[in-house]
Amino acid sequence: MPLSWAVFRNYDAHAKEIGGDVTDYPRFFLMPESCHSESDSEGMNVIRLGHPTDHVDHEVELVVRLGEELKPDLMCVGCDTTNRTRQGLAKQNSWPWLEGKSFVGSAVLGTWTEYDPRPKRITLSVNGELRQDSNTSLMVHSVDDLIGTLASWYGASPGDYLWTGTPVGVGKMKPGDLIECTMENTAGLMVSKMIGKCVI
Repeated sequence: MPLSWAVFRNYDAHAKEIGGDVTDYPRFFLMPESCHSESDSEGMNVIRLGHPTDHVDHEVELVVRLGEELKPDLMCVGCDTTNRTRQGLAKQNSWPWLEGKSFVGSAVLGTWTEYDPRPKRITLSVNGELRQDSNTSLMVHSVDDLIGTLASWYGASPGDYLWTGTPVGVGKMKPGDLIECTMENTAGLMVSKMIGKCVI
């Protein structure tokens, strides 16, 4: 059963937009298998927001699957969803963030493709409005650095997923919103997509 290892504050502009700083080495939170929501072959998915009054943000990311010897073998675009209501309460009370980051269906995955180490453009739109548009070349810690930390400290396993962080532009979603995520290679060709409707 795959786990998701998710690094936070891996884009400088995103760290600033949430009032934080990038970290000197990668720091992760963990999402169990119950968080994963896999797309079908066309990229269609569902984004579960949970409680109707909670504030839930979208976060587009490059997701990498770890193969043998933790070498990347597949990749996709993903939408990591964050319940800011629950996360904020946890921060105020010095509680773990599990409720805000690792709820059922919080890790929404797009279509998988063969891993390519070159930079990728990742985008996210809400109801056709572009909200996030960035490039993985702007990551503070590279995929290789992230895997190195996982291997030396955390003991990740083949088959696990690595979420590489979100760029600037995160924002609130509401029931009925249509979220579209894309990932393009260096030739400008779309290699992964996710289309998800937000539901309670």
